[in-house]
Amino acid sequence: MPAPTVSGNHMKTTLYILTLGLLTIFFSCGQSNEKKCTGVDESNVLQKSLSKKEKERIKRRKKFLEQRYADSLRFDKILQDALKIANQKINKDKFYKKYDIITNNISVSIEINFDYHFTKTEPHLIIRRGEPSGVDPSVVYIDIFYKSDDGFKKVISHKQFPMTYIRDTIMDINGDGLNDFVVNRYGSSGCCLKAFKNVYLLRKDKKTFSQNFEFINPTFSPGEKIIRGVCYGHPGETAMYKFRWNGEKIDTLEYVAYERNVKGKTGKIIITTREPYIGHEFKILKTLDSVPMEYRKIEGYDWFAGIGYE
Repeated sequence: MPAPTVSGNHMKTTLYILTLGLLTIFFSCGQSNEKKCTGVDESNVLQKSLSKKEKERIKRRKKFLEQRYADSLRFDKILQDALKIANQKINKDKFYKKYDIITNNISVSIEINFDYHFTKTEPHLIIRRGEPSGVDPSVVYIDIFYKSDDGFKKVISHKQFPMTYIRDTIMDINGDGLNDFVVNRYGSSGCCLKAFKNVYLLRKDKKTFSQNFEFINPTFSPGEKIIRGVCYGHPGETAMYKFRWNGEKIDTLEYVAYERNVKGKTGKIIITTREPYIGHEFKILKTLDSVPMEYRKIEGYDWFAGIGYE
């Protein structure tokens, strides 16, 4: 018996039906039943991955906070021990002691200095605590107390990283005839001139101090009660500022900068109400042909002018 034959049209119809059926199954699997076909919930996998990263971040954060808390307790105990030593000498006019201790296998240096540091009538106690700069995180603590009938009362607590700390000084910053406390430091990161000073003003009671005032690249003029300085920025492209002491406040007087247009500097100098060209609005008070003489002798003027930095 001859083999059955299939006509060309019948074959095409059969192939068409089979192809259509396969495509239907494919798209049904890829769309309406996608999760069943893949067998994997990708959003759930991503969520698990994010959860794992978040858990690791929280774990690291918790460890950091625990370590910081432990360090805080350790340094607080060191301070309390230093205060006990100082209290034993509270009736003396002056007292100085420096020593080192080992705690958690780390050497900590302690300096106790009781003297008439700021005035001739009211003595202050200065206690410094510090770790070597190789310790992570290493910190310098400076605490200042005044002497009262009830013992020593804390009036300043300053914390500084050794890699930025230069020194601290005592001098009249605002021209009121009273010596103030100044911490000198230099920024550890960034591209530009960044000499900072943290200033604590001694109040008229000759015992307590103001809040912390921070200035960048400042030059103090106590006789004028003025602070002039150079803002943060590249040489020849930044501005200068002029502030004035107003009790325990700072009044902004003006900013000085090179005038710019689309082609760059115009050769003129502008005096403005706010630091110009950094994204916010500012008002030009006047335009000059050159920099006022009062700014030419401040620290950092060459940086502002770009002299020697081309």
